[in-house]
Amino acid sequence: MTEIQEFFDAAYRGTDRYWWRQPHRYSTDPDDHPASLMTQSILRWARQRPPGRALDIGSGEGTDAIRLALLGWQVEAVELSGVGATKVRRFMREAGVEVTVHHTDIRDFAPPHAFDLVVCNGVLHYIEDKSAVCKQMQDMTAPGGMNAVSLWSTFSPVPRPHQVVPTFPDDEEGAVVAAYGGWRKVLLYLERIKQEAGHLDMDEHAHSFIKMIAEKPPATDGSR
Repeated sequence: MTEIQEFFDAAYRGTDRYWWRQPHRYSTDPDDHPASLMTQSILRWARQRPPGRALDIGSGEGTDAIRLALLGWQVEAVELSGVGATKVRRFMREAGVEVTVHHTDIRDFAPPHAFDLVVCNGVLHYIEDKSAVCKQMQDMTAPGGMNAVSLWSTFSPVPRPHQVVPTFPDDEEGAVVAAYGGWRKVLLYLERIKQEAGHLDMDEHAHSFIKMIAEKPPATDGSR
């Protein structure tokens, strides 16, 4: 993952905010994010229950993590980029919340407790063995908890600007969807050829996505 780390170190170092530059970026109102189905869905789910523990994998500059912390959740963030991890810490202080930041590869992360919500947005298309990471996320999710996953699909080719590092998009009915076969799908959305609006440093291009929010079955013996 060295190439991926270097790619995002350079991207995050090159601008004050690489992602979510609009002023309402940290709003916890789902209606304030009409262009992001995942953000709306995560916030609606998180607002409907008492705050618990949340994990943001591939946190980037921490926007998802900070929104959840503003809702009162205990949030941890895993970020491969050292520059990104530093920015998460900086932006959380500016937002007046606390996020525990782990500068590490998700495959090396072994928390001592379970999470009620695990967000994995834009990470799995950089990982070849998706099944192993999906199982890791599922194992660290409490019964009745939720996983929110977004990754590129193979419906359209990886755009040329992103071919500078290894990528591994998944089939729309591939390893990731199969890994959650026993979980209740709150959302399963195949977003095809969506124009990318988040990169000021790249030419115009489009992605196809798998976006899924799935609920882990509750414990059968009533335990947590």
